[in-house]
Formats: sequence, C-alpha cells, structure tokens
Amino acid sequence: MLVGREVERELISEFVLGGGEAVLVVRGEPGVGKTAVLDMTAEIAVAQGVRVLRAAGLEYEAELKFGALNQLLHPLLDGVGELSPAHRQALNVIMGLEPGAMPSQLIAGAATLALLKAAVVQGSSLLLLVDDVQWLDLSSTMALSYAARRWTGTDIRMLVAVRADADDGFTRSGFRVHDLAPLDDGDSDRLLRSTFPALSARVRRRLRDDAQGNPLALLELPAAFAEDKAPADLPAVLPLTDRLQRLFADRLAGLPAGTRRMLLFVILAGTENSLALEDCAPTPNGQADLPPAERAGIVRVNPHTGRMEFRHPLIRSAVIEQSSSEERRHVHRILAEAFADQPQRRAWHLGQAAIGPDEEIAASLETLSQNMIRHGDSRRAAAAMLRAAELSPADSDRARRIARAAYLGASITGDLADTARLLSQANRTDARDTPSLEAAVAAAAQLLNDEGDATTAGRLLLATIEVHERDIDSGRDTMVEALHTLLYVGFFSGRPELWHDIDKVLERAKPQPTDTLSLLHNIFADPIAATPEDLRHLEHALDGLRFTSDPLRIVRVVTAGACIDHIGEAREALWRVIADGRRGGAIAKAIEALFLIAQDDWFEGNWDELIEVTAEGLQLCAEYGYTLLAGPGNLLRALVDAARGNTDAADLAAEELLLWAAPRRLTTFAAYSSHIRCLIALGQSAFDEAYRHAAAVNPPGRFPHYTPLALWLVLELTEAAARSGRVAEARAHAEAAVAAGVPELSSKLRMVSTAALALTAEQDWRELFDDALATHDSQRWVFERARVELLYGERLRREREPASARAHLALAAQAFERLRAIPWLDRARSELRAAGEPVEVRSVLTPQERAVAELAASGLTNKEIAERLFLSARTVSTHLHRVFPKLGIATRGALRDAMSKHSG
Repeated sequence: MLVGREVERELISEFVLGGGEAVLVVRGEPGVGKTAVLDMTAEIAVAQGVRVLRAAGLEYEAELKFGALNQLLHPLLDGVGELSPAHRQALNVIMGLEPGAMPSQLIAGAATLALLKAAVVQGSSLLLLVDDVQWLDLSSTMALSYAARRWTGTDIRMLVAVRADADDGFTRSGFRVHDLAPLDDGDSDRLLRSTFPALSARVRRRLRDDAQGNPLALLELPAAFAEDKAPADLPAVLPLTDRLQRLFADRLAGLPAGTRRMLLFVILAGTENSLALEDCAPTPNGQADLPPAERAGIVRVNPHTGRMEFRHPLIRSAVIEQSSSEERRHVHRILAEAFADQPQRRAWHLGQAAIGPDEEIAASLETLSQNMIRHGDSRRAAAAMLRAAELSPADSDRARRIARAAYLGASITGDLADTARLLSQANRTDARDTPSLEAAVAAAAQLLNDEGDATTAGRLLLATIEVHERDIDSGRDTMVEALHTLLYVGFFSGRPELWHDIDKVLERAKPQPTDTLSLLHNIFADPIAATPEDLRHLEHALDGLRFTSDPLRIVRVVTAGACIDHIGEAREALWRVIADGRRGGAIAKAIEALFLIAQDDWFEGNWDELIEVTAEGLQLCAEYGYTLLAGPGNLLRALVDAARGNTDAADLAAEELLLWAAPRRLTTFAAYSSHIRCLIALGQSAFDEAYRHAAAVNPPGRFPHYTPLALWLVLELTEAAARSGRVAEARAHAEAAVAAGVPELSSKLRMVSTAALALTAEQDWRELFDDALATHDSQRWVFERARVELLYGERLRREREPASARAHLALAAQAFERLRAIPWLDRARSELRAAGEPVEVRSVLTPQERAVAELAASGLTNKEIAERLFLSARTVSTHLHRVFPKLGIATRGALRDAMSKHSG
C-alpha cells in the first residue's frame, strides 16, 4: 500500500475495472511517485486477471523510431502472424523481425490497434502501462494515440506517466489527466516513520521541509543525517544523493556560469535576497544573469514579497553541491559588506564566511542568537549559537556557548534529545570544576523537561546561582533564564520549603515589576498574593503581545495570567506561537501554547477544540520527549473525559499522573490527579469522595500561598463539603475565598466564589445566587455557569419553589447537553423530574442521525460512514456529537446498546 495514495488507489481500481475513459495520463514532478503508481496499477490489474504490458521511454532512445512501441508489443509477437499481410509486415519491421522501410504513422497505428484487439479476443482484458512518456519517441506516441482513440468499447486500457513540465503527445491529444500531488505533511511523516523509525521528530520535520512531499527525496535525504549530529549541526542546505542529483542538478546544466553564481547568491542571502540584490551582486551583470533561471522555471519572483524563490528546495541543494566552499565564503563576505549598517545580518554572514576562531565574530553571533529568539526566529538562533561556539578561541567561551545552545534546544526549539550530547561536549571542552551558569541552566531544563526531576534541578540551579551571585541582578540573559527555570521548578514541585529558597533568590535579583519574572512569580505562582498593581502590569503586558513575535515572552506573559483567566485576551498571540512551532520553530513553546489554548477552552466550553489541541500537544510531547510538559495536557483532556462521563479514561489518566508524580515529589501533578477524581466523583454525586480529593489539593478554609490550582476548586470543594455533611467546612472555605480576594481576580472567580457563599448561606442565598449569575461576562464560563444554575435550581426545589427551580435547571440541562456532559445532564434532568417537569431522556433522532448512529454502532469509522452515506467525515462527526447526548451516552462504545434500547 503506497503511503498517501488512497485517492490514486481508488481511481486506479475503478480505471482497471473499466470505469470511465480508456486512457489515463498520470502527471507529476520528478520523484513524486509516478512509477510507484504504475507499479500499484500493475498489481491491481494482475489481481483482477488483467494482462499487463509495460514500456518506458528512455532519454537516449527518444530518436529511435518506434522504439517504445517495440518494447510494449514484444510480448504479443505470437499474435502477429494472425493479422492481415499489411499489418503483419508493418509490425515485423517495427519489431526488427524483417528488413524494410518503417511503416507510415497511419499503418503503424492501425497495425497496433489490430494486434491489441486480437490479444483481447484471445483472452483477458489488456492494460498498457507506459512510463516516462516525456522521453517516448514521437512515432510510438502517435501510433499509440491513434490506437487509443479507436479502441473505445473494447477491454483495452492504457495508463501513461509523464513529468509535469513535459510537452507530451498524450496530454495534447486531450486524454484525461490526473495530477499526482506531493504528499502532505502527515503522509510524509508516515513514510519517514515506517522507513526510518530511528529518526527523531526534529529530523523528520527538517526532511519534510526540504522534500516538500516528494517521496523520492524523503527516502533518499536521510543519508545526510549522521546519527551523532544534532539538527542544528546539519547544513542549511542538505546534500543530495546521486539519484537526487540526476533529478535536480541536471536542470542547472544548461545555465550560464554567471546565472549559477547568482543562484548561489540568492540562496545564501536567504530571506533578505531581494534587499541584497538591490545592493550588490557577485557577477558583473548582477540581476541580468537571473532571467535564464527564471525561464527554466528554476526560480521565480514572489509578487508579494519581492524575494526570489526556488521552485523546489532541492534545487537549492543542487546549487550548493555544485559550488565550492571558497565560492560560498566569497558570497557571504559580499553579503556582510552589503549589510554593513545592519549588525545582525552582517554578523550572520561574517560567521558563515569565517574560516578560523574569531572572538569578535563569535560574540556578535551570540548576540544575534539572543535577538533571533526575541524576534521569533528560534530555528536559526540555536544554529547561530553553535557557530559562535565553533569560532570561540577560548575553551571556556566555547563550552559556555555550546551549553547555551543546549538550553535553547531543550527549552525552546524542541531539541531536548540533543541536550545531553551537547552538555557532554561542553564539559569536555571546559575543564573547570565550577560549571558555567549556561551549563547549569541547560542541565536543569533537561532534568525538568525530560525526567521531571524538579528536586535535582532546583538544587543545581540554587547552587549555581549562588556561585554566580555577582550576576544575580545584572539582567544577563542566562541569569534571567536561570531564574525563570527556577520558577517553573517551584511550580511543578509545589513544595513550600523550595519556594522559601526561591523567594530569597528573587529578592536579591530585584526584577522590575513589569518583567515576566515578576509577573510569573507574583501572579501565576501565588495568585492570591497578587496586588492591584501586579494585575495592571499584567494587563499592560498582555496588550503588548500584539506587537511581539518572541515565543518566550508570549508564553510567559500568558502563563502569568493563566490561573486568573486572562488567556482569552492573548489567544491570537498564542496561535502565532503554535503556527511557528508547526513550521518547525519554537516547538517547546508551541506545546505550552497549545495547552494554554486548551485551558481557555476548558473554561469557555470549547471542549471539542480542547480535544484537538491537546491531542496535537501530547503528540509533540511524545515525539520530542517532553514528559513533564505533557502533564497539563493530560489534565485538561482528562477533565473533559470526567465531565462527559468517560470515567475509565479519566481515572486512568489520574492514576498515571499520580504514579509519575509520587517518586519525583511533584505536588502539582498529584493535585492534577486529585482534581480529575474530584470532578468524576461530583458528576456521580459521590460527594464524600469528591471532598477527600478536593481537600487533598488545599484544606478547606485556607488558600495557601503557591497553590494556584486551589483557584480551580473553589466551588468543587465547597459543594463537596456541603453535600457530604461538612457544612462548617463548606462555609469556612467560601468565606476564606472572599477573604483571600479570590473574587477580585477574574469574573469567573467572582461568579464561583459568590455561588460558594450562596451554597452555604442560610439567609440571602437567593440574592447571592442571582449576584453570581449576574456577574459580568458570566456567560463566557459555560460549564461553571451551568453548575451554578444547577446548584441554584437544586436549592430552589428543596425550598419548595418548583417553578423557579425548573427555569434554572432547564438552563443548566441545555448547557450540559451542548457540552455533552452526560453525568451533569443526568443530574439536571433528575432534578427537573423532581421539580415536576417530565423529561424525555431519549430525544428523537432525525433520520440522518439514526442512519449515522446505526452505522457507527456496527463498527464503521467516520470515513467509512461518510462514504456509505455520501457525506463528509466532518458532517458524520457533527451528527454523532448530537446523537450522544440524545441517547444519554458519552462514548462510541456505548452506541450499540443505546441504539438497541432506543429502537426497542
């Protein structure tokens, strides 16, 4: 089965069995898989009992008259003797069986048709497969075209393959053309995984970028990746194998030397080539040398950016392969001069032109790397830092810069797997007993992200920061990163004694109130201690994200406001980070951004999107080895499962989080587990169990410092305590939330804190519930508001006000049904029935919903159902989302029994 060619398999199967026209032209770029499609066609045909004849055009036989026809018809020689004398003689001459002048095109075509028809009469259907039609001799093309237009109604079919840029006779004759597209990213990754399972995710991404879906390139390019090389160590342009050279380098053969030098200039100028072309050129004619490459279809000018772009990245590789190292350095020197007034661009090109250690250039590249991160160019930032290390004369500077590159890989670009190798290289380079701050930060990032060892990471950072105490308030980038990493260690560890040490370090560091370091410490880590001034600084920082591409700043600022519900104000900035990660940029930050979007989706009720983004984030965590970062994604996905009644999946996630947290003493992960199990228990009205899990996160009546997850459980803990007979604890917790200033942090927290007071109040509870629901923006928090409506309706029913109760309970039920929160929907419907309103638990399915549900219950996938009912897979998914709450189920596995009961 060819990867990513399902459409072609379906098309070919229909074609072989006699559907549609009798001739099909498969057209595509070199290496896109045309021959593989012909091979697949032959397999399908043979399996159907169809006889297959094959031929291929050969470049060196393009002038040999009837050469391809000879090759194609040779297996039918035994039937030539049964033809008319004129046709028999024509074919014998074509086959070289007797001397004589070659027949005319008309006679050759008629003889070919006669022989093919005779072969069909004698036996099975016949399929002709002709590859590389662009090199077919004209005589064979004309004879086959003549025959093809006249065998309609017979069991003869022909499939030919041709390059996309060729001017072939079959396409010009008007036969049906199918353009064979490159593989998409998903199929490209599948092909790489199945063929080269040892390749890392980062390397596969690099291959996909360069191959652009070309299957041959995907299979050949891995030869460029040595096992001991990190992606940042690899050349900017990958070398080509001999086979790829034949496909791509040959296109350059006819170009003038000046044009080839200009193409090298365009490549090395990178995204700035339009600017560079205006200022300088390596040839006397300058831009006038480029038109031959444009006419050959090798490059084009992007009308939007003005940049020169190559038709395929591998042509760039071919240009580099044909240049010498001195030619490339020469071009970089020219570019460095052209960008003399632009220090960052000049530094990059000087770094590429250098041939030996140079501290001035190395220092410029280090600065460039830091600036690249701020401008969202993380892919080149690590490469610039490694080049700075290579050019460092002093061992200590070289080791420090290697360690800095290791940190960038672990914390930003997704190269966590290479961190240990780079740190080992740095340690071998620098023989000093005291580790550099860069090495400590990189090692801590690896310990935290890969192994979840917050304890060791914290000790390492605290000890190294103490050694470098003189730099603690310097604002130096590495010290700032060390302090940020220390904050994340504190968050995941969650241990008070570690926070005590972190606080002392930050007091000495004296960060500005507007720094992300202050925002994260004062708001994210300890939200109940946040001051109004802190919140104003946060608002200003969030507003400023519109103007930055720095993935570190975007993620850190949004994280600072995450626990107090400010993510929604920066979704657009987060999607920019995600888009950059999808392009292979800041992978680690893209993972965090995906989970921040998912957190916002949880509270705003966009649970289907939450499932999509957490799936993407968790896949990236698995591919790149970010075990710790997966924790928030697993939490959010499990919360949806818990709310929707997928109890087994939610409980398994909670258990896995707890098992991973326990030996590492990760209090936050243990709190994640408790939160999931609390929500499961609340949905099942198991209030005593829910109380135990909620109280494990923070005790009732208290909001300890550095326990941000406590804000997520204000209403959960209060409800569980009240409904399990712990009224005093419930009241104490509701009052403690108000005393701690929780309602002032966000509209959601105001709503749930007021509802918690209403839940425990003996007097004025109606006013409190009304105030909770009247909170500004309360409609935004779909699930939380529905729960408040439910609690209000339950209280009204117990107070013997059924009519008022029904109004609130109906609103709660509608929201729960829309969210497919089945356990909560059941609670609301049960209360509605108790309030005197008859509830039809099984809503009537529409005819199409019933058809979709029945097929899904039989085990068909969404794609199979879509094909069966002539719908799109998305439409099938939408119908199933409506069916589940109507049937009172939460999983696909429950469909069979539910449909059986519904039919009964």
